[in-house]
Amino acid sequence: MVFCSDLRRAAQSAKVIFEGLAPIIPDNRLRECNYGKYNAQPSAIVEPIQEKHITERFPEGESYEDVKARLADFLDYLKENRDGKSIAIAIVSHKAPQLALDVLLKNKTWQQAFAEDWRKSGAWQPGWDYFLK
Repeated sequence: MVFCSDLRRAAQSAKVIFEGLAPIIPDNRLRECNYGKYNAQPSAIVEPIQEKHITERFPEGESYEDVKARLADFLDYLKENRDGKSIAIAIVSHKAPQLALDVLLKNKTWQQAFAEDWRKSGAWQPGWDYFLK
């Protein structure tokens, strides 16, 4: 099965890639961080202040810890509903939720997740593996 952010770009991407192959389930917990006044601003503006907003919310928005809490709730949902089975799922989402998965499932700090973000190194790949125990 496929879970995707309910925001248009992720939902469209999920449809292009997975339509007809697996059920696609939109989930608002997979949304990008609400950057508030910084929504739609270029990375060159947001990235220099991102570490300030790990726990402090962006003006009129949320913090990265808020995103992490949403993803933790989503992961708890997966654990509760898998009936003890090993399952493979795909997630189509955004930058902050992916970094939150790095923090939650790969035991990175937010600072490590920001520093090692593939977007900085240009190390894109067709997918990342995460394991939920």
